[in-house]
Amino acid sequence: MKQAQRLLGMVVLGGLLQGCMTAPPAPAPDDSLTRAQPEGWQARQAELRTLNQWTLQGKVAVRHEQGNDSAFIREWVQNGDQFLIEMSSAFMGMGSVRLEGSPTFLTITDSDGQQYLSDDPDALIRETLGWSLPVEALYIWVRGLPLQDSPADVFFDQQGRISHLRQQGWEIHYSNYATLAGVEAVPHSLTATRNDLRLRLVITRWTPESP
Repeated sequence: MKQAQRLLGMVVLGGLLQGCMTAPPAPAPDDSLTRAQPEGWQARQAELRTLNQWTLQGKVAVRHEQGNDSAFIREWVQNGDQFLIEMSSAFMGMGSVRLEGSPTFLTITDSDGQQYLSDDPDALIRETLGWSLPVEALYIWVRGLPLQDSPADVFFDQQGRISHLRQQGWEIHYSNYATLAGVEAVPHSLTATRNDLRLRLVITRWTPESP
């Protein structure tokens, strides 16, 4: 496991050294936002939940107690609640790391083919990366949706777009909206903050797949 931790640390550090980006704090909701649900929000949630098969690329940066990490997402393939995420430090030539699984099971494969498996994805990520990644929620939050069956505080901007979400101890701020598969105002970047941990995800390409 220590070998995997060292490898993952080198991968994310390599991206950081190339100035990929940093993880700023998530802006707090201000008076321009409202908790009042815009017209059609229930229908919009249903539409967003149909976007559950995709391939995307992007960048991720994390600021945590030990410092800053950054990496490229070479490919994130989502099929329902099953995911395959390949991260790498493309410019440093340090190989790739693969995360594969679901909200209830995770396999991490390093560039040597060594695998680490756990039915507690959060615990495995904490052990290998040294910080938390909410894999059970991220594929929902990335679409600008709150988790179902979990209390949430949702804020909307003046255009009726989700702008801020509080859930499971996380503060999530959305920006850079675009149209995806005919669905308007899908966020293409988010900043998630919990205690001293800040995570920023920027999507550079997002291609929905047909069911």
